[in-house]
Amino acid sequence: MHKSRPKSRSKNRRGTSLVENLMIIFLITFVLVMGYMMTALSKGDEYAKEYVQGGGGAGQTKKVLKAKPAKQKAQKVEVESEDEVILNPQHLASTHKPHVKEDVMSLKNEYPRKDAPHCPPHPHSDYPHEYPILDILANWPPDMPDFRPEVVYNSLCYFDYSLERDRAAALNYRKAEVPFVVRNIPDVDDTALRWSDPIYMKNLLGNSNYKVEESVNNHFMYWRNPAKGAKVKERDGKTWTQPTEMIKMQFDEWLEKAESYKGAKAESKHWYFRVSGCSPNGGGCPSPNTQELFDEIPIFKPQESLFMVKPKSQRGIHCRFGMTGVIAENHFDGSRNFIALLMGERRYILSKPKNCKNMALLPKEHPSGRHSEVDWSDPDLGTFPQFKKVTSTEVVMQAGDVLYLPTQWFHYIISLGTNYQCNTRSGKSDDFQRDIRDCGF
Repeated sequence: MHKSRPKSRSKNRRGTSLVENLMIIFLITFVLVMGYMMTALSKGDEYAKEYVQGGGGAGQTKKVLKAKPAKQKAQKVEVESEDEVILNPQHLASTHKPHVKEDVMSLKNEYPRKDAPHCPPHPHSDYPHEYPILDILANWPPDMPDFRPEVVYNSLCYFDYSLERDRAAALNYRKAEVPFVVRNIPDVDDTALRWSDPIYMKNLLGNSNYKVEESVNNHFMYWRNPAKGAKVKERDGKTWTQPTEMIKMQFDEWLEKAESYKGAKAESKHWYFRVSGCSPNGGGCPSPNTQELFDEIPIFKPQESLFMVKPKSQRGIHCRFGMTGVIAENHFDGSRNFIALLMGERRYILSKPKNCKNMALLPKEHPSGRHSEVDWSDPDLGTFPQFKKVTSTEVVMQAGDVLYLPTQWFHYIISLGTNYQCNTRSGKSDDFQRDIRDCGF
């Protein structure tokens, strides 16, 4: 029996050695497979991050579309059941017609950003990042609409409406009452292509006479008629006079002026064209009532969607067509706004309501109340030293872009060429009421 033990131990050692070799092979294979999977996931995260930080041009968007599966898997956004109707409304198209998305993207220009924003599914507390207003104005003077800087101070997040993950993230930003831009909206892209055709627009608007604001220069300050018999005094003691005239004009007449005045000096006459579609919910609406706008821009119909917060509070569709150089002076509105750019380009400089005290706002009793008294194209820091404390961000809206502008956010608008913009309002939030109240509103 003693002679058989060594033989048995040798046999056991051979069996043990075989098991150990198999374990080593298994471990090596496992490590290689896990390494491959981690590399693939890492690349998916990079593509997802690149998309969320993008929005600067067609090239970035096309690159992301190639990485669509990895991106969606890496950053899934949970959707509340009650939000399903908002994210997938039956009255809006969910997919593009052939070639429409590509054709609209070809209309866009690239505007490199100073910094790439961080755009998680829920906005962080200090979003959007703001920059000193004097830096923004020095980088791109408002009275130079034909100039293009090397970078823009744009810190807004862009979302792709064709992706459910992005629609859910955009809804989170809307609920947080912060601005953002949505692109690749099938119904909006269809309209942008139609409206790029002057003949189509002439047929749409016909021979009706529309309200047009006329200014002796490129600056347009909102105003309302003062109380009867009231004499309003300006800061310098002079009696207030209305800054613009309201005249009537057909669309083709305005378009001819807009095209012929390209390159006109800031001190020359400018015209701001207006067209509206009245809401079934009532509210003020200038004549003529262009109801066709609801068919042209279905995202603004008074039906629940990402673009319509409170349908019963919708007050119509209001469009402003700008010629090169037109400036709408800085102000805030008392309701939330969705703004669609359907042709051309507009530059928006946005500021959080907390900037209120440094804006030098005209008082609410003034015909131009809630508007900044500062000339942003040539700020007088001697008269308004507080203005240098203002912080802002900017965005160049292009055909097919839709901007969410929360209640009481300041905006200053420059037309960078002939452009068509339409907006609608649907209720208001009180998130920033304290900031505005502290300024006397």
